[in-house]
Amino acid sequence: MKMPVDSSPTQSRSSDPLTIMSSTEQKTQTLKPEEIPLTSPQLMSRYITDTGKILPRKYTGLSAKQQRSVTKQIKRARAMLVMQ
Repeated sequence: MKMPVDSSPTQSRSSDPLTIMSSTEQKTQTLKPEEIPLTSPQLMSRYITDTGKILPRKYTGLSAKQQRSVTKQIKRARAMLVMQ
């Protein structure tokens, strides 16, 4: 049994990508490692272990440049006693 084909012209879609996506398909914006502020240890805690060691790239999935940035930020936060 064949499915009926709609022969009417397709509706023109808006060029705005947010109108194309439904409300359940909204993408959540995640911060890039360079954008994480030093004063938010909750956001930086995803890059360290429970014992305080910095996770390697293998586990974080960051690029080398991003990993260096995260490492510097964590070390600066430790020096400022924001993150322990």
